[in-house]
Amino acid sequence: MESQENPCWQYLELNQKAYPVLEVAIVGPSQRRPGTTRLVIPVDTGYDGFILLSEEEFQSLGFNLAELPRKYWPEAETVTGEVFKLRRASSIVQITEVEKTLEGHVETFQGNKENLLGLEFIQDLNLLLQGPKKQTCLF
Repeated sequence: MESQENPCWQYLELNQKAYPVLEVAIVGPSQRRPGTTRLVIPVDTGYDGFILLSEEEFQSLGFNLAELPRKYWPEAETVTGEVFKLRRASSIVQITEVEKTLEGHVETFQGNKENLLGLEFIQDLNLLLQGPKKQTCLF
């Protein structure tokens, strides 16, 4: 993150592409203090949910110990038409640079290796994606 009045984060470079990101502090059920796990996560408007965590991150934060009952797990569909259940747990997420706390569901699925911030996460945020500068800024 760069220090300025409105916090900005440099895009994440993966596989020769640049992705907008935000740094968040996720409070998992196994943590005693908020903000102890900070992650830089890509913003993906193709994901409708709040936060998608890799299966490994989901477990390391203890969300597997606090999952909602299966009847509350939503279904997801891939671009190829594969349908599967998303494991789900409630979470508190902080963007400490702007002292903003959000509540929502973190999700994962078997074999998932990606972390994503979805549409539900960004719906109440004022984000500016500065493509030429490769920066995500909060206002």
